[in-house]
Amino acid sequence: MISVSAPNKLSENAEIILKKRYLQRDENDNIVETIDQFWDRVSMGRSDYREMLSSLKFLPNSPTLFNLGTGRGTLSACFKFDVPDSMDGILSVAHKAGLVQKFGGGVGYALSNLRHAGAHINSTHGKACGPIRVIKHYQSLAEMITQGGKRDGAQMAILSVDHPDIREFIHMKDKDPQRFNTFNISVAVTDKFMHSIIGDGEYIDSKNEITFDEIVDSAWRTGDPGLYFIDKAEESNPTPWLGKLTGTNPCAEVPLLDNEACLLGSVNLSKFVTPNGWLMDELKDTVELAVEYLDDVLDRNTFPDENITKAVFLTRKLGLGVMGWADALAIQGVAYDSEQAIQLAEQIMRFIDNVASGKSFQLGTTKGAAPCLVGGPDEVIVRNTTLTCIAPTGSISLIAGCSSGIEPHYSHEWTRTMGDGTILNESLPKFSIVPKTAMEIGWQWHVKHQAAFQKYTDLAVSKTINMPNDATREDIRDAYIMMWERGCKGGTIFRDGCRDEQVLNTVDKPTRNKDGKPLLFPMNGNNGGVISASTRTKLPIDRQASIHKMDIGNFEGYVTVGLYPDGRPGELFIQSHKEGSTISGLLDTIGILTSLLLQHGVPIDGIATKLIGSAFEPSGFTRNSNIPKTTSVIDYIFRWLIAKFGTSVGVVNGNLCPDCGGHVMLQEGCEKCMCGWSRC
Repeated sequence: MISVSAPNKLSENAEIILKKRYLQRDENDNIVETIDQFWDRVSMGRSDYREMLSSLKFLPNSPTLFNLGTGRGTLSACFKFDVPDSMDGILSVAHKAGLVQKFGGGVGYALSNLRHAGAHINSTHGKACGPIRVIKHYQSLAEMITQGGKRDGAQMAILSVDHPDIREFIHMKDKDPQRFNTFNISVAVTDKFMHSIIGDGEYIDSKNEITFDEIVDSAWRTGDPGLYFIDKAEESNPTPWLGKLTGTNPCAEVPLLDNEACLLGSVNLSKFVTPNGWLMDELKDTVELAVEYLDDVLDRNTFPDENITKAVFLTRKLGLGVMGWADALAIQGVAYDSEQAIQLAEQIMRFIDNVASGKSFQLGTTKGAAPCLVGGPDEVIVRNTTLTCIAPTGSISLIAGCSSGIEPHYSHEWTRTMGDGTILNESLPKFSIVPKTAMEIGWQWHVKHQAAFQKYTDLAVSKTINMPNDATREDIRDAYIMMWERGCKGGTIFRDGCRDEQVLNTVDKPTRNKDGKPLLFPMNGNNGGVISASTRTKLPIDRQASIHKMDIGNFEGYVTVGLYPDGRPGELFIQSHKEGSTISGLLDTIGILTSLLLQHGVPIDGIATKLIGSAFEPSGFTRNSNIPKTTSVIDYIFRWLIAKFGTSVGVVNGNLCPDCGGHVMLQEGCEKCMCGWSRC
């Protein structure tokens, strides 16, 4: 028999997640919103929306749950930027990405426009830093934002397979995967490239074969890179006249144009199935209402940059997906690794896609079509240029109490490591069958499910092709080829144990309380209590401050540091004479984020080590004899802060790092650089 929870009943873990991440807090970090008030807030005053959400039939992406009804932040989860081949462009993208991540959005970067490392720059007679250095810069920014936010930042870097720096890109996580822990990375490969790999006539290319072997080897060892089948994605580009889909969001389910964002949500399929069959009328009603809900949320959305706003409202892209797929199969007694499951996947997704398209057509006739379609040759009047995608649904599936996305059950008993280090113990409900787990199912069935859902999905499908630890490199090679041959738009492969740290881990024995409920416990076993978030200590209303003037070439500005009574730095203000500029906006963001970190107890030493050595204009000689030359304004500011307030990291040495050219610091008696180089 099936164990079914009462309607609207949240699990213990779901309530914990809501309290830790989603319920509103006051300036002292106290929860000021009940769960009932939470449902009221995210339902926008409509009773039909509230019933759909609180019954866990459908949930939107996390930023909507964070920010809807608060008057702050974006409501979309997925963003993508094409990184221009200029310093101004690189910094402009960093500024936009920082503001997006501040409020819970994930960012993808298409990096193929960047010149290779060492390329000559005519305007400065210098050398280009290359894509990897740019990724390091974005990684440092994301790490700062993560420490002050509600969850880990998420980023995706995509580089074309024919880029001169592709080999360095492929292997960037080989030695130290945690060095780029906010990034997923994928190689954009063409159909021509894949034809060469399978030896298809004229396309045979030994250079491509070598590159593919390196991709496979790195994926086997580290889980990265994935592949982005860029021609497959472009085939279904609904607006090719606006640009190309050069990259995706962090989880790869949303190929996007430059500056675009997509609003996501997922239907909980486990709510629409019984042992005797599917509740198709109820599913239809929920899909229609979910499309209307997402479209209404989109109208309430705000973005930190006018280019994002223009791009989003021009195409009005939505990404309605599913979760609870493995649960739905188990309720029906259908094995995940069966042709019946694959047929059901196609049928259900085709139904959802048709219903969603019909609803968007209806909205287009009553509220107006997506602006990019108005006056077009086909006279299309749909409200949204895309409607469906399959997201991983990590957080919202935990709230809904169902399996994530279209993934099989990970294990019968498993632990989930949250972004703050908290571990959740979880287990399967009792189904009429005992489902096979992700590692018990052959990888071919993972690919078949991804391809089945992709067939009737506008955007893409986020699906991890799980493999056991003893999987071979040949298995990974064959999986990538099978994904491409079956029409998938991208692929991610994870061999169990290939990383030292994993979000999901199987356990030999469940950890449960006396009532049989999963427990929440900290990583370090501190008496079985819950790890609490750090406490923010604000500065007193009246406080001392230290003010410093900086002159870097033609750039002038002031650094103001607010101090606690004991002399410790607690806030940072950076004033630039170039008001309204990109650099001014970036400095404002750095100041705000640094202040939050300091007030949450992060020492200035730890912040500075991530930012010293940042290289961009303005740079060069200064009027400070202690810091005669700097690689950027950020480098200068944090070198000054270390010299003024640092305690344990050390002092900046006059030498430069032989690997990256950044400033070497004395740490623990050894010259070290933030890039990882060490003289010891």
